[in-house]
This record gives sequence, structure tokens and C-alpha cells, in this order.
Amino acid sequence: MGHRYWTGVCAAVGLLAASLGAQPAVAADLCVGGPKPGCFATLQAAIGAAQDGDTIKLAPGTYAGGITIAKNVELIGTSPASTVIRGGGPVVTVGDGVSKPTVSISRVTITGGLNDSTGVAAGGGVAIPPLAAGNATGATVSISDSVISGNRAAPSATFPGPTPCGSVPFDQCAFALGGGVDNSGTLTLTDTRVTDNVAGSAGVTSSAAGGGIDNHPQGTLTLVRSSVTGNRAAVSSPFGRFAEGGGMLSSGTLSIEDSVVDRNSVDASTAVASSFPADVQQEAVAGGIRLEAGAVARITRTSISDNVVTSSNLGGDAQAVAGGMDVDGTLLLVDSRVDRNSVTATVAPASGFLAGAVFGGLEVQGTATIRRSSISHNVMAAASATGAVNVAGGGIGNLSAHVTLERTLLVGNRGTASGPFGLAIGGAIVNIDFGGGPPELAVSDSVVTANRLEAAPGITPQGGGIFSANIFSGDPIAFTLTRTVIAGNKPDQCVGC
Repeated sequence: MGHRYWTGVCAAVGLLAASLGAQPAVAADLCVGGPKPGCFATLQAAIGAAQDGDTIKLAPGTYAGGITIAKNVELIGTSPASTVIRGGGPVVTVGDGVSKPTVSISRVTITGGLNDSTGVAAGGGVAIPPLAAGNATGATVSISDSVISGNRAAPSATFPGPTPCGSVPFDQCAFALGGGVDNSGTLTLTDTRVTDNVAGSAGVTSSAAGGGIDNHPQGTLTLVRSSVTGNRAAVSSPFGRFAEGGGMLSSGTLSIEDSVVDRNSVDASTAVASSFPADVQQEAVAGGIRLEAGAVARITRTSISDNVVTSSNLGGDAQAVAGGMDVDGTLLLVDSRVDRNSVTATVAPASGFLAGAVFGGLEVQGTATIRRSSISHNVMAAASATGAVNVAGGGIGNLSAHVTLERTLLVGNRGTASGPFGLAIGGAIVNIDFGGGPPELAVSDSVVTANRLEAAPGITPQGGGIFSANIFSGDPIAFTLTRTVIAGNKPDQCVGC
């Protein structure tokens, strides 16, 4: 009897121990820095010791960057002013190409990153790579109450070898992507500033994209109460050709609400043979946001303002395009502002080359629906001493695309063409066939006023308010105009109405 009793007790204890052993580990709090006993000396050491579900708390101080997070963890600083992760290239990488961790980062500054990889440098501050298998979506990351500032993606050398990269030899080709953030995962930024980051390196980079953020086709990017300010995408001689998306470039899914995208810049200062439209080998595009073909974006209660696009070329034509936004994908813009952006193009004196500064506010070659918004006081300026100059679409350029404007103000946009001949059209809106078929434009319950075009003698400005016609024949291109005021524009109100 006693034997059977103890046997039963032992069996029960064994079952209980086995059951307890099968339970998941309890999430732990790990600490880094500070006086508390048992804290890790480095952030990477804490990450190495962490288990899925753990929280890593950083005391005030500066911690070495160049870290990789491939576990489901939460990283918490004390404040962006007092907890800094600095250096590395990138400063923080989330995911290793195999795992898809879920990571939360808050109350830190991520700064001083330099990614200078040969050929392609992607992500100076934060990098979220895709999965190696199938190039699929990578980690899920949330960053809140933080600052991503002073980082750079700048290749140190071009690709080796003679194989062409497009029409450019590899030995003249290098790409800079996402000075602040390069995202191929699912990223949410809340109450976070992405500021003063750079994509590009002097002379080496042939193409720079996403001064602040680059969001790849498999990526989903969400900004809530955040700012993308003072970032830059830039290229220069001898290899510089294309720069785009000073604030951000998105090829995937983008959502922005209650945020600011302002004072970003794109600069292409080049010396490359380029001929528009036959052989465009130089262009600066989208001071604020660039949406590539296939991208989908919803932007609400957001300001896209004071962004700058500058293009100059000593060896060919110069193109500066889309001061605020370039929309080749699909955009819904609601209760927002695209104001005070600018495009400026210049070419070498007495060169005979074209300077094109077009679409001060938005360029659309995809689909854009704009409601209860302002597109105002955007500026275009093109100058060539002996060649052609083009300015077109001070507020919006609709190029064989689909644009709907509802209850929207287009006020005070302007363009100046300084050259012996060329085009000055569409102070507020240009609506033209750009080779993809007739554009579709519908404007309702809106106001188009105080827009103006100015040009040197020899150029006749047309459509101070709206230009909707064939630029060669002058034949009108039909569009829909409902309960809309077009008044007070110079030198005229509308061509094609």
C-alpha cells in the first residue's frame, strides 16, 4: 500500500515537472548601462542574451551602433535627448534575411550611421532587409517617440567590371538608398522625427533615392504624427545622373497621417550627355515624396511643404521635376497641403541645352484623388542662355494620367522661363497627352486663382490657370469642370476650357 502510494506521488510529481518544463519562458527585463547591478555593458551583448518577448531598457548614455536584432524584443530608452545609439552602417538592422522578428523601439536617437558599401549602399540609420527566400517582406518594426537623424547611405565605390547597368557601365554605376531608413518590412513610425539624413556621395553615386526613407515594393510604411524634414538625395559629377525622393521614396504601400514632410531636397549637379525626351540621362525628381509605379499611398492631414528640387548640367539637358510629390502609382490625398515647393533647372552658359523645371507641386503619371486640400505657392524656374527652357504645371502636372480634384485650392503657383525659346504653360494645372493617351482630369468645387506664368521675349505663356491642350497643335483636351472658379490668373485663365 505504501509502495503504491509513493509510486503515485512520484508519478504525479514527474508529470507536474514535465508540465512545468513545457511552459514558455517568462519574458524578462534586461538593462544596459547605468549603475544597476547586472546590467549589460553594450547593447549588442544584451540583444545576444535576450529571448523572444524580452524587454531591453537603456539607461541614459551613448551606445555603439552597428547592431542586428533578429529576435522578438522591445528596446526602450529614456528619451531621444538622453539615449543615443550612434555609428555603424547601418546603426540598427532588424532581421537577418531569414527570420521575421517583431521589434519595438522607443525613446532613442539613432544617428551617425554610414553605409558605404560598394555598388549599393542601403540604409544609413535603420535597415529592414527582405527575406532571402523569395525577396519577401521582412521584419515588423515599430519606432515611436524617437529621432533618426544624421545618417548617410553613400557608396564608397562604383560596381567593378564592364557589365552595363542600364545604359551605364558598371564601373560608372553606384546606388544610394534610404539615408535614414531602408525598409523592406512592415514599419510604423509614431511621434518620430526622420531628419537631416542623406542618400548619395559626391562623385561616386550615379543614382540616389530616399534621402530620409526608402520603402521597397514588398515594404509597408506607416507614419503617424511624425516628421520627415531636412533630408537630402544628391548626386554630382563625374558619375551622378539621377536623384529622387528627398524626403522619401516608396515603391510599396504608404500611409501618412497628421504628419509633416518638409524642407527636404533633391540635387543633381552633373556633367552628363542627356537629351530630353530622346535620351534622358539626368534628372532630379520629387523634393518631398516619390511614389513609383505600383506604389499605393494614402495621405491625410499632412503638410508637404518647402521641399526643393535643383538640377544643373554642364554636359547636356537639365531636368528638375515635381517639387512636392511625384505620383507614378496611386495616391489619395485628403485634408492636406502641398505648398511652397520649388523646382529649378539650369544648364551651362552658351551650351544650347534645355533647362526644364516642371510641376512645382505634383506630377502625376498614375492616379491621384485629391480632396479638401491646398496646392499653393509652388514655384518653377528654368534658365538657359542659348537653349530651350520649359516650365509647366506650377501646381499639378497631369501627364496621360488620372487626376480628380475635389474642394481643393490652387492658389499662387508660378513659373518663370528665362531663355530664348521654349514653353511656359499651366500656371496651376497642365493636362496633356504625354505619349500614354489622353489624360483624364475632373475638377469640382475648387478654386484656381492668382497663379501666373512669366517668360522672356520669344516665349508666349499660355494657361495662367489651366492648360489643357495638345502642346504641338493647340487642340483642346477635354476635361470635366464643375462648380469651380478660375479667376485672377496671369497672363490668361485657361487654354482648352
